[in-house]
Amino acid sequence: MTSSAKPRRFAVPLRTAAFAFGALLAAALPGAAQTLVKVGVPVGTVPGLKAAIEEGYFQKENIAIQFVTLSGGPAIITATVGGSVDVGYADMFAWVGSLENGFDLVLLQPANGRGASDYIIAGPKSGIKTPQDLRGKKIGIAAHVQSKLRVTLYLERFGLKPSDVTLVTVAQRDTVGAALASGQIDAAIAPDPDVAQWEQQFKVYPLDGRPWQQVPEAATTAGFFVTKAWLAANPKVAEGFVRAARKGAARYNALSAEDKAKIVLKYDKLDFFELEKTTPGVLARLNDDIASQDGPIDLTATGEWLAIAQKYGLIKNTIDLKAHLYRTATEPKV
Repeated sequence: MTSSAKPRRFAVPLRTAAFAFGALLAAALPGAAQTLVKVGVPVGTVPGLKAAIEEGYFQKENIAIQFVTLSGGPAIITATVGGSVDVGYADMFAWVGSLENGFDLVLLQPANGRGASDYIIAGPKSGIKTPQDLRGKKIGIAAHVQSKLRVTLYLERFGLKPSDVTLVTVAQRDTVGAALASGQIDAAIAPDPDVAQWEQQFKVYPLDGRPWQQVPEAATTAGFFVTKAWLAANPKVAEGFVRAARKGAARYNALSAEDKAKIVLKYDKLDFFELEKTTPGVLARLNDDIASQDGPIDLTATGEWLAIAQKYGLIKNTIDLKAHLYRTATEPKV
């Protein structure tokens, strides 16, 4: 087993405040009551749900979505179990960890595949030019174990081990750019659209190779999770949520870079059109943002991803996935 450096906490201002997106839509039918569904998400995620709101897919299901922004998978899992959100968007490893701790969350719908939008980026003061230059440096990772695994596999691809670097947990993703600019960390794993913004704002730059390339192609890396109690009380709402989420994911993946940029601008307040003026080509990178999954889980590929996590000691055991999936996660059509 490859040795793994133990991440140390990096003190950053915590902004896990829940905010309600006003994307609560009018009822699809006159007089029909909408069901409010609170969805726990990290900042800048779930573009498929945002596309579904824009296209009126949730409206047709008489569902109103309220996003509650939290710091990452573990916090979202906790909020889902505690009932402060109805549906939690979290990485698969956070979910497996919750099952190991006795929680009853089930996978409602796969949300993300391996994607093609994450990078290893270096700060302007780091002196890093190649992946091999990461030796002895501080690398920022997100507050979930999938981030650590992606960095570990990336390092190994370029002949390094986690023990060759210091892994620093940055709890708030939107503070990574400033931490790189100040030299508090030397490099970090991060996705677009954040990377695009920080390239202009903080002069960070991506290194060769991409972390997503080490993830099994058809694996589910994140999903939408609910408690069994919520599911028992809201089976029709759950089905409607999945139908709208799948349609939204398919729609977002098929959008042009320009139309994706409009969604990012509206929901994440990041203006790719302005960035394009100073960093030509950055808008086209949204064509790589196709991670949203619009169908059932691939059990084989996802099991392979969990086995890799177990190999590196990031989860204790692989699980019988089928025992923890609601039928909407496996059916081709809901």
